[in-house]
Amino acid sequence: MANTLVPTERGRLITRYSLTTTPMYLQVHQYLAPLSLPQSPRRGDEEAQATFDRLLELASKTVDNDSEISNALARIAALLLRPIKDVYLDAFDQLRWSPYDDLARTFVCVVYARALHHLQHTPRDPGEFVANVRRLLVESRPAMGQRLATLEALAPDFVGHLVAEAEARRGENPFFRERLERAGELFDRHRGDEPSWVGAPPKAHPLAVIAADHRASRVVLPACMAFVMTVHE
Repeated sequence: MANTLVPTERGRLITRYSLTTTPMYLQVHQYLAPLSLPQSPRRGDEEAQATFDRLLELASKTVDNDSEISNALARIAALLLRPIKDVYLDAFDQLRWSPYDDLARTFVCVVYARALHHLQHTPRDPGEFVANVRRLLVESRPAMGQRLATLEALAPDFVGHLVAEAEARRGENPFFRERLERAGELFDRHRGDEPSWVGAPPKAHPLAVIAADHRASRVVLPACMAFVMTVHE
């Protein structure tokens, strides 16, 4: 049978399905799967957003006053600055839903959508959930160390694969696309004046704008916090 795909379509198809053949695909799929169906939350977006903001306020105060927590944030940011292989950067470029999509922006949309999903489906009362996080930050340093160890044990290519796969699904699944766009809208609305989209082009790394010192940007702490909340699941 003759090949009826034009080269760009054929190349995109090969790139798309090559992502599914890697050993890491299952881990990435498990992370993204909850965003692939129509949303039916126990709690709405706004309530989940309010809970996240309470957690963010608590984390911000703790980071500012606790060198150990501040150092933990620096370790999380360092994970985001691991080199992303060209194969994933190229896949992102081929599969992006829009030519204006930005890798850092896609990453934020994905981890924030997962964080809101987590908060919407947690069986705990939001107040109890916040109290448990406060205990984790203030009292339970061994548990925090274990969480960091879990994050640092992630395969180095996890983030690159995650954003490339997310762009592929954004183009294929309208439910997934809606979840990401809604998460991005909520993230920007509650971060104040800075996003659109954080302005400066990436320098040495595509995620540099969300892996800087937490005082330099209004997006760093919430992005890192969303990542920590969700990647262990």
